[in-house]
Amino acid sequence: MPAIDQLQLKEIINYAVKEDASVVYFNISNYPVLEIYGHLKKLSDREILTKNFLDTIADFFLDPKKKSILTEKKELTIAYDWSDDLRLRVNFFYQKSSLSISIKLIPIKINDISELNLPKVINDIVKLNSGLVIVCGPVSSGRSITISAILDYINKNKDKRIITIENPIEHRFINDKSIIEQREIGHDVDSMENALNDLIDESFDIVYLSRVDNALEIRSMLQVADSGKLVFAIFDISSISTLLNKLYGSFETSEKDWARSLITENLKVVINQRLVPKSGGGQILIPEVFTTNSAGKSIVKSAKFDQLQSIIQTSRGDNMQSLNNTLEEFTRRGIIKAEDAENYYE
Repeated sequence: MPAIDQLQLKEIINYAVKEDASVVYFNISNYPVLEIYGHLKKLSDREILTKNFLDTIADFFLDPKKKSILTEKKELTIAYDWSDDLRLRVNFFYQKSSLSISIKLIPIKINDISELNLPKVINDIVKLNSGLVIVCGPVSSGRSITISAILDYINKNKDKRIITIENPIEHRFINDKSIIEQREIGHDVDSMENALNDLIDESFDIVYLSRVDNALEIRSMLQVADSGKLVFAIFDISSISTLLNKLYGSFETSEKDWARSLITENLKVVINQRLVPKSGGGQILIPEVFTTNSAGKSIVKSAKFDQLQSIIQTSRGDNMQSLNNTLEEFTRRGIIKAEDAENYYE
């Protein structure tokens, strides 16, 4: 990478850190853009981005093998250690036949669960020994931060063998009371599906899946949970009812009874979360929580997901909470502004 381009990249990343940005976007013929607490800031004092500049960013982050993968598949995501306290999640993709790059800034430090606005159900989750816990929500809603905080708590307080399957590895753990083995797709394992299938023959207690996409991965995930393991998984889905429909939709019609049994018996908690700008600056996590109490189990088993919100509203005693109600409460308390809350209502 030319020295001048490398210097410009470092200046932009360091400025993003100073501004507390979460993502930096690079698109040809545009200025670099920072995402700060859900808002976009165009760096109009910088030069317009050129093809050569984006190509040199790719040269900086990618070795020849990874560049070949990008050329073939037209998309690639990697993790990169930028400094002692910052890790980058770099996504390369094409739009309008031109390379674009987004860089997510990930603090090396893993938050303690007491530092996040996590729902009360976290106290129940860390006591689980088996079952399925799903965290969903849009990209950049802090999903991996939530799960990493949970896993770090377990690591420090329980003797478990924990396996993570990630694409890419975002937060690095150091073994404490537990053993944590982190496997990266494309480096340590070739796919999520094959990694899940290999787990069937392994002795472990907990597995974390950084992103579950397709029907085969969902079926394997549920079977791992059904074998008596505790499974944490992230889904790129912004509604709990859509998530549950996706779980059921991963099975053929002839398998519906089997699917109903797998999902009903193993699903424990779903957290659907958002990161919302705070009135005084920064962001706060706003969670929606669905648990499989008796009413929740009945909804899952019958697949009557149109009744889901009603169950959440009437089950606050079982640590369920509605996204909209939480937004309203935080608006009343002045923690978030009404105009910001409006962007996150379902």
